Amino acid sequence: MIDVKALSGAAQHIEALPASVTRLSALMADDRWTLNDVEEVVKLDQALTMRLLRAANSAASASAMPIATVRDAVVRMGAKSLLSMATAVGVQKRLQRALPEYGLSEGELWRHSVAAALAAETLPRFCGAALPGETFAAALLHDVGKLVMARFLDEQILRVLAEGREQGGLSSLLAETEVLQVHHGELGGLIAQHWQLPERMVTGIIYHHTPDQTRDIIADAVHVANVSAKLAGTGYTASEADLQVTPSSLERLGMTHEAVLELSSDVAARLEKVLAVYDA
Repeated sequence: MIDVKALSGAAQHIEALPASVTRLSALMADDRWTLNDVEEVVKLDQALTMRLLRAANSAASASAMPIATVRDAVVRMGAKSLLSMATAVGVQKRLQRALPEYGLSEGELWRHSVAAALAAETLPRFCGAALPGETFAAALLHDVGKLVMARFLDEQILRVLAEGREQGGLSSLLAETEVLQVHHGELGGLIAQHWQLPERMVTGIIYHHTPDQTRDIIADAVHVANVSAKLAGTGYTASEADLQVTPSSLERLGMTHEAVLELSSDVAARLEKVLAVYDA
C-alpha cells in the first residue's frame, strides 16, 4: 500500500538543519563542553542570537535585569533550554505548515511541538529522574516524521487508517504500524540521524510512543511530554488511546498520573508566552 523504501529515502533527504544546531547538539552530548564553546557557536548564528536575547529578556524567562550579551543570555536561559531554542529556530518554518493528513491546520504542529518541549523542560519539577540534556530538543522534534509521512498518505490509506482507529480500536501509532509497516516515530529517527543529531535524541524521537521498547529515560520523558502537550489542548487526538501514558514510564520517571495532569495544566498556562518568543 505504501512504498516503505521510498518513504525511508525521503526521510534521509530532507533539508538539513542549520550548522549551529548540530554543533550545539554535539556539545550537549559531551559533558566536557564549556560556556565559551557554546557562546562561540551561538554568536555565529544571527537568527539564533536574536531569538536567544529576546527569550532571555521575555516575560516567560522572568528576568529582572536586561540582558545584552550572548554569554549572559546563555547563563540566564541554561544550556538545555538553549539547545531546544536553537532546534526550534531551525525547524520552525517546517513545523508551521498544515498537515491535513494528520488533522492539523497551519501552525498546529508547531504549537504542539513547542508545548511538548515546554513540558519536557518543566518535567523535572514533577518527576524524580535526572533527564539528559537532549530531552528538550527531542520533545520538540518528536513528530518531525509526520512531515515526510504526510506526503505518502493518499485518500485510500487515510481511510484504512481511520477504520483501524475507529473500528479496530487502535491507537494512531498502531494503525500506522499495522497498515504502513512503519510509523512516524521511526521516520523521525531517520530524519534525526540524517541531521547528525545525538543518538539519545534519535532514541527519544523513535520511541516516544513506545518507550518500553527501549527503556531509556529520554524516551519516557518525551512520551510523557507528548501526552501532556495533548492534554494541554494542542495537536490532534484521533482516539482516547493517544492520551494514555505508559505506566512503566511513570514508574521509571518517578511520577504519578496526577503529576501528568498538573504538568499539562502548567504547559497550558505558560504556552502563549513561550510561543510569543518565536513570533516574528
